[in-house]
Amino acid sequence: MNDLGHRGVGWCFLWGLCLSLLVPAALPAQTTNSAELARLFQQYKYKESSVRPPQGLLKYEYLVPGGKYTQLFDWDMYFIGVALSYDHQGMSLAHSVQDFLLFSGVNDNVGGWVPRIVTPQGMGALPQTCKPFLAQSALRVTRTMGNTDWVRQNNLALSTPPVFWETTRRSSDGLFRWFNGVESGVDNTPAVSSDPSDVTEGVDLQCYLYREYVALAVIMRKQGYTTRSGEYQQQADDLKRLIQKKMWSEAYGVFFNIDSRTGKFVTIKSWTNLIPLWAGVATPEQGQIMIRQHVLNPREFWSPSGIRSLAADEPLYDPQAGYWRGPVWVITNYLLMHGLMNYGFRKEARELAAETVSMLLRDLRVHGCMRENYQPDTGEPARCERLVGWNLLAEHMQEEAETGSDPTSLTDWMLPGEAASGEK
Repeated sequence: MNDLGHRGVGWCFLWGLCLSLLVPAALPAQTTNSAELARLFQQYKYKESSVRPPQGLLKYEYLVPGGKYTQLFDWDMYFIGVALSYDHQGMSLAHSVQDFLLFSGVNDNVGGWVPRIVTPQGMGALPQTCKPFLAQSALRVTRTMGNTDWVRQNNLALSTPPVFWETTRRSSDGLFRWFNGVESGVDNTPAVSSDPSDVTEGVDLQCYLYREYVALAVIMRKQGYTTRSGEYQQQADDLKRLIQKKMWSEAYGVFFNIDSRTGKFVTIKSWTNLIPLWAGVATPEQGQIMIRQHVLNPREFWSPSGIRSLAADEPLYDPQAGYWRGPVWVITNYLLMHGLMNYGFRKEARELAAETVSMLLRDLRVHGCMRENYQPDTGEPARCERLVGWNLLAEHMQEEAETGSDPTSLTDWMLPGEAASGEK
C-alpha cells in the first residue's frame, strides 16, 4: 500500500474514533424503559393526581390511587408514599397518616381502632379496621424528611392501633386474625374466610404486624426511648418466631394461613403466603425452599408477566377476570422482587422488574393508562379498572433491582448526623 493509502486508512480510523466519542453508546433497554415510564408518569400527571386537597372529614391533604378515587385507603397510602419518596414528598404521606389518626379512638369502647377507609363524607365502620401500616408510614416519613420532628408529635397516637389487634383479634395460639378478605386488601382471595368471618390467621397479617412492631421500635430508638424501643422489638421477634414455627408447612414447603377454629392450615396457595420473603420473616432455609418450589415454579406463581396472585394449579385460578385469583398486580411483583433479592435471587429479581416496567409501558403506549392487574401469560390488561396508585412503584423497580436498594426497608438507613453520634 502506498503512502496515500496509509494516510487514508489513518484518517478513517481517526474519523471513526471521533464519531465514537461524539455519539453516546446506546443505553441499556432497562434504562430507556424506566426513563420512558417516568416521562409518561410526568406527561399524565400521575403523581399530582395521587394527592388530594383537604375536603370534608379529611382535614389534611391525602393520598389516593389516582383517577376517580376520593377515598383514603390504608396500604395504598403507604405504597404510594414509598413511590413519592423518590421525589422527596414526605408531607402528603404524613398528612394521610394524620387523617387516619383523627379517627383513632372514635369508638371509645374499642381501644386502638382506626377505620380501614376514610372518605370526605364518612369512614369505614367496625368490625373492619385499618391494616397495620401506620407506623411503617410514619417511619417512611421520617426517612424522607430526614428528621423525627413530625413523628415525635404523634408517638402516642401511633402506638395505639396495634392495641386493637392485640385485644380483639389475637387467637389463643398467639396469631392474629383477619375479619374478612376485604379487610385484608386482597378482596376476593379464597385463602381468607369471609363467611364465617374473623376466623383466618393470615400469613400476610402477621408479617404486616411484625413490620409495624419493628417500625415502632426504630421510631422510638431514633428518639432516644430505648426501653420502649426494646419492648416493641421483643414483640416483633416473638411474632417472627411464631410465624416461622406455626405457619410453615414442611410438607408443602410454604407458609399457609390457619383456620383459628381448628388450628389447621388453609392449604390454598395465594401470593400472600409469600409475604414473609419481603418482610424477611422466613428463615434462610425456608426462603430458599419457598422460592425454588413455588415462586419460580411456572406451574404455580411464576409467569411471563410476573407473580400470579393465585397459583395456577389452584381450582379457583382465573387469569382473565379473577381479580386477586390469578392476575398479576404491580404490588405482587414489587414485593416479591424484594423478596427474591432478600434471599439471594438477584437475577430473577431483575427479570421481574424488567417485565413489570415493560408490561405497564405496553398499556400506556396502546391505551394511555394503567390497570389494576394484568393477564399473567400475555401481559394484557385483565378485566379490571384503571389504576395509578402503587403502580407508581414501577418507576424505580429496575434501579432497586440493580442496586439492591429498598425504600420499604425499616432498618438500613440513618438520619443526618446519626452515624457520628449513634442512635438518637
